[in-house]
Amino acid sequence: MGISSSVRLRFSVGETGRYISHLDILRLMGRAVRRAQLPIAYSQGFSPTPKLAFASTLPVGLTSEAEYVDLQLRTGIDCQTVQARLNSVLPEGFRFLAGADLPERYPALMSLITTACYQIRVLGDAPELAQRIVGLMAQDQLMIVVKRKHKEKQVNIRALIDSLVYDAPLRQIELQCASGVKSNLRPMDLLPLLGLGLGDVLIHRSALLIKTDAGEFLTPFDVLKE
Repeated sequence: MGISSSVRLRFSVGETGRYISHLDILRLMGRAVRRAQLPIAYSQGFSPTPKLAFASTLPVGLTSEAEYVDLQLRTGIDCQTVQARLNSVLPEGFRFLAGADLPERYPALMSLITTACYQIRVLGDAPELAQRIVGLMAQDQLMIVVKRKHKEKQVNIRALIDSLVYDAPLRQIELQCASGVKSNLRPMDLLPLLGLGLGDVLIHRSALLIKTDAGEFLTPFDVLKE
């Protein structure tokens, strides 16, 4: 790979990172960049901050293999070196899995993401779950109560769900849904419709995707090849 002033990296959040907030992940990554002695660029102003741009906020309580961050560097350094240096200083539960050099101009990572995929593992018996999911997907409206900033409102989430299926042998729900700045569905907000609570499941984010005008789904690395 060539040398670039900016890199895009994919990282995982494991079991030990499940209950770390997004703000704490941001701080953790800032510390890792400094410990790895990477030539990170900083914002201007009274309180400069490292130029790290994340694709999406990972809800507390989830693990993931599909978190992305763009790093803007002051000097050119290849993404493989950046990845190796960061992995050498990251705490248990976090690991960079892949990377790509960024072009000179590129859109904000968060503005690209439209879709997320989740694996929801059911911890107990749920004999009627498959039939319940089929029934839900056959409906035109799926109303839930969403709580945000101490306010509650009813929202129809049916159009936000691309697919929802249950693998009974694995006791795992596969969910693909809207995720991003324009529209977003948190998997935990869907659980009440399934007769489940947070204590009944383990939720893992398996992909963050970008839906094209042609209806294709690309990863944040794929769009760099366009």
